[in-house]
Amino acid sequence: MKLVLNASPLIFLTKADALFLLPMCFTEIRVPPTVITEVRDLILPTCIQPTRLTPEGQAYVRGAMGRLHAGELEAMVLAREYHITHVALDDLLARNKAKQLGLTPIGTAGLLLLANAKGLISGTLVKLKLQALIERHGFYLSPRVMEKVQDMLME
Repeated sequence: MKLVLNASPLIFLTKADALFLLPMCFTEIRVPPTVITEVRDLILPTCIQPTRLTPEGQAYVRGAMGRLHAGELEAMVLAREYHITHVALDDLLARNKAKQLGLTPIGTAGLLLLANAKGLISGTLVKLKLQALIERHGFYLSPRVMEKVQDMLME
């Protein structure tokens, strides 16, 4: 499975000390240029490949700017250009746009749940990491999504 990352999941996984889980869940991980700029203070592991968009992709992003951020748009375009179905996005509007483009969005919570499903971290640790992100780092999960996470960890 391959993944394109937007800044928000990259930042939150770093704050949760969970970035190391990504290469155990995905065979290829790419990030677009704007995301690299947004996370310039982070030291990215070598498994995360900075990847440029084609000129056509760059033109699409420039033309589509509006309610979505450039990093979100670039992540979706990059995923389409490299035929990668999974794109890591936390913003609801961006996730909806990704679905419209035929992509599979996965957020920070979903990435932690995936690591749990693969047996890489416990359900208890997923809950602790999410709670720490919410309490200390401004991460937001709606009550409905938090309930869904709890239910998935019970299975």
